[in-house]
Amino acid sequence: MRDSLQTLSRSLLGPVGAIVAVMACGFLLVLAVSDEPVLAYRDLLFANFDSRSNFALFVNRMTPLLLIGLGVVFSFRAGVFNVGGEGQLYLGAIAATATALAFPHAPGPVLIGLSLIAGIAAGAAWGWIPGILKVRLAVNEVVTTLMLNFVALLLTEYLVINGMRDTTAYGAVSYVLAEQAWLPDIPGLPGATIGAVIALLLAPLAWVALFRTEWGANLRAAGANIRFAEAVGVRAARQVVIAMLISGGLSGLAGAFYVLGIGHRFEQNFSPGFGLIGMTVALLARVHPIGVVATAAFYALILNGAGYMQIDADVPRSLVNLLAGFLVLFMTARFRRGQAPA
Repeated sequence: MRDSLQTLSRSLLGPVGAIVAVMACGFLLVLAVSDEPVLAYRDLLFANFDSRSNFALFVNRMTPLLLIGLGVVFSFRAGVFNVGGEGQLYLGAIAATATALAFPHAPGPVLIGLSLIAGIAAGAAWGWIPGILKVRLAVNEVVTTLMLNFVALLLTEYLVINGMRDTTAYGAVSYVLAEQAWLPDIPGLPGATIGAVIALLLAPLAWVALFRTEWGANLRAAGANIRFAEAVGVRAARQVVIAMLISGGLSGLAGAFYVLGIGHRFEQNFSPGFGLIGMTVALLARVHPIGVVATAAFYALILNGAGYMQIDADVPRSLVNLLAGFLVLFMTARFRRGQAPA
């Protein structure tokens, strides 16, 4: 247990240092463009806690980032660079919507359960495709997952326009789901759904599965060296496919949680890039499932805080995108000991 805590603390040291450095640089940028830099940074970091409604928005923003980040952890641990979280998210959302609309008179718990299963299955299927192509045909997963994102976006647009579109509403949106399909709120926190609680519970379960089971050890062995893993008896190709099923399923669950708990309908442009941000969340956490909780919370904090900062201090919210870019740069940079950076 002590070794695990030491490993976790070491894995978090780099990300924490990168966050501190980036936020310090960000403050200098805010100082250059705003007459009220302290107010701007106060809004960026603390406005999420000003009211229960603000905090509920923060919780809802954190949920998809956490789920997609956990999914990326599984795929990365298996040696697969899954950049298809966005497509898997959209497929999960459209599948959950279609299921809820198909059974509008079903009892609430049954309807919610069926919709969540449909979302998970759709996301998992979208993750299975690049996984099976990688192990069977050696197709590069970066290309397939990236291309499948575009296919998923176009497919969901077609489906929402043909058959599910609410003609009384503007844009490519589905009919509103029956109220019994809506996820209940967290007690005492109206506006934040229990999807956030489920996502938080999945993080320690992911840690146990990856680091305290034989299956997790085999998956990580496949990710470290697939040929060696197969040579010692691990069914490495199978582990890769399973990891992609889990990764896609978690992204699909994030999409289902959105339509059932927040939007209550499918919206063609509901994601501000959750797939890419979720991947960044996982990388920032050094692909550790517990670290993903902290990094997802940090990203949700600054993404929501950027809006409050723009309103109160007239600092463009695009500054957060710049900070996120610097954060990725700091996290991916590796300097050799005793050698100055070029």
